[in-house]
Amino acid sequence: MQRCDHHDWASGTYVDEWVRRQQSEDPTRAEQFQLMCDLFPFPSDATVIILDIGAGYGPVSTFILDRYPQATCIAQDGSEPMLKHARELMGRYGERFKTYQSDLFHTNWLPKQFGPFDAAVTSSCLHNLRDLARIGEIYGEVRRHLKPGGVFLNVDLINAPTAELQQRYVGVTAARRQREGASGEDLGAMVRRGARSPAEETTGPFPAGLDQHLAALKAAGFKDVDCFWKELRRALFGGYA
Repeated sequence: MQRCDHHDWASGTYVDEWVRRQQSEDPTRAEQFQLMCDLFPFPSDATVIILDIGAGYGPVSTFILDRYPQATCIAQDGSEPMLKHARELMGRYGERFKTYQSDLFHTNWLPKQFGPFDAAVTSSCLHNLRDLARIGEIYGEVRRHLKPGGVFLNVDLINAPTAELQQRYVGVTAARRQREGASGEDLGAMVRRGARSPAEETTGPFPAGLDQHLAALKAAGFKDVDCFWKELRRALFGGYA
C-alpha cells in the first residue's frame, strides 16, 4: 500500500517537537479520554488488558491507568523515538505499561501475545494511514482479538460531510487558535493544510467521513456502533464485541 503520511516519525528531533506541542494540548483532550473510560464495559477495579493503538508518548494510557489501578496497557506504535518518550514518561507504572513497536501496514502489527484484550483504544492515529481500506482491515483485526463484550474506541480526525462545511470548520478552528494566541506562522500552516486540493473537493483531507467509519466498524463485526462525541472534524466513535 502506498504511504502518504507527512509525519517523520523516525526522526528523534521531529518527534521531540511533536510531543512538546501535543503535551500542551493534553488538558483539552481530557474530556474525550474521560468519555472513553466511561464507555468501558467493566468496573474501575477490574483486572483488564487494554490495547492502545498508535499510543505515542502515552497520553491515553496515562488516563486509563490512573483511573483503572488494576489495568495493563499495551502501547503499540510504529515509531521508536515515540516509544522512547513513552517508556520515559510512563516508567512509574512499571509492568502495567508495555510497549510494542510495529507497522500498522504489516500483517503482524497486532501484539497478539498480550491478547485477547478487554478493550482497544486509539487517538489521533489511524487518519495518518490515509487509506480507508487498511483502516477497515485494522477494525476487523481488532474485533477478532477482543474478548466477548469488549469495546473498541477511536477518537480521530474525520472529513466534514460537505466541502463547504470543511472550509467552515477550518475557519472556526483558525479563529479559536487565534484567540488562544497561536502565531501567524501556525495559523498560516493550518489554513494551508485545510485548503482543498482538486482531489479533496469531494473526499476531504482525511481517509473517511464519520458515516464511512461507522459502516466499516459494522462490517468488521462490531455491534452497538455509534458516534459518542463529535466536535467539527474530530469525533469519538466505536463499537462493542
